[in-house]
Amino acid sequence: MADFKALSTTIPADIFRRALWIKGEIPDGLSEHYEDLKSFWAESPRTWIFWQNWYEDMLAGRPVDWDFLRQVVLLPDEDWKAGPERIAERISGLQARYLAEKTPQAERIEFVPETGRFRAVPVPVVNPGLLGASLSQVSDALDDALAKPSNGLSERSREAHVLRRTVLKYGNDPQRIEMDLTTIHAALTRQIAREDLPPSEENLALQAACEEGARAVRATHPEIARNRQILSQQAWTEMTPEAKAIVEKALPVLTAISDQSLAEDFGADIPELVNDAIGPPPDWAPRLPGADPATRVFSRVSQMTIILRSSLETLDAVADRLGMTRGEVIGIFLSLVGIGLSLL
Repeated sequence: MADFKALSTTIPADIFRRALWIKGEIPDGLSEHYEDLKSFWAESPRTWIFWQNWYEDMLAGRPVDWDFLRQVVLLPDEDWKAGPERIAERISGLQARYLAEKTPQAERIEFVPETGRFRAVPVPVVNPGLLGASLSQVSDALDDALAKPSNGLSERSREAHVLRRTVLKYGNDPQRIEMDLTTIHAALTRQIAREDLPPSEENLALQAACEEGARAVRATHPEIARNRQILSQQAWTEMTPEAKAIVEKALPVLTAISDQSLAEDFGADIPELVNDAIGPPPDWAPRLPGADPATRVFSRVSQMTIILRSSLETLDAVADRLGMTRGEVIGIFLSLVGIGLSLL
């Protein structure tokens, strides 16, 4: 009766967002069959991980993205006839590409055989003069805000840390500049609205400089403007403790196969993404994952996964550097891709 009432008052599309069992527990008469099913999945986890996640998400009211499911359903008949292992392989490829589409970045990830490492190559700066002027304006506004303790900011604050790093390190990376300025503009807006920071002349000038700088990047780089439009529609969910542990464990792997700049980015973004669960959080660490660190991490991981799946030579080079087998390397990246998709 409770189910009937719930269905009669629920929008049809929202039915899939409700847990199948009202109390969240599988009834005793069915629980033993569910345990048998989980044991079957565990015999070949890489083959069945997608279907296990799909099944458990449907039970919990977390349906998989319908557009992605459509891609799975439309896999060629010859793949379905070849068996579950073939389908699992095809699905993992779809997942990496789909995650890359959902986390667009105006950069490309490439593997450098000479160094045996990945690197991120940003799009060229279209208008260096405008970008330089925007960064100078942000830097000056930050100095002005920091000059008065009454403004509530210090060199140890997250806002100062991020903006200093952006100006000093990412001056030739328009995508990163846009992301960082957008993030800090949002943080300042939120803190001023909540009266955590005073609406002083200097704070408002810094807020405006960040907004104007981000707009300048979008105005001169249409692909970054499109990316922001896509990202603004994403609602990242918080990671589970299990997912955080997997991402943390992958950090040394990602840094070992990345050049210095990309490794430093992973080293900064992953602790922020998991709220610095590795050690004591610095003063500038946010309490919850940020959308842009998540976007950078999972965009880059998805592109790296695509490269590893498409080139055995690259996969072997990475496996040799890490002292792992091909399967172990691919397994790490597929786990990360799965986590990225689960957060969208």
